[in-house]
Amino acid sequence: MFRDNLKDLIDYKGLRTKELATLTGINKRTIDSYLDSRAVVPNAEIAVKLARALDTTVEFLVTGVDSANKEQRIYEDFEIYRKYKNIALELDSLPPDLLKPITAMIHTAAEMKS
Repeated sequence: MFRDNLKDLIDYKGLRTKELATLTGINKRTIDSYLDSRAVVPNAEIAVKLARALDTTVEFLVTGVDSANKEQRIYEDFEIYRKYKNIALELDSLPPDLLKPITAMIHTAAEMKS
């Protein structure tokens, strides 16, 4: 859970691991160890640094829930991002001639919903 939340928040914020390392003062290799398949969980001090740099809480990094800040817009946007990120990546890989009608179809469907 920590690994997935950390990875998704880094992506959501548009950061690279190297940039997060600079922001937190944590060695890049150390951050990589939290993101790789071993899924090492950091100690509390490092978790706090990561949470602050990502504008979240340690609770959210560990559990995926921030009970003190459930109403914050960032978490709503983040959940939308997390839900559709794979679709967005696939859309981004399409050639423009295919993407244009798909985009129009999505906009039409969204307008019909309103």
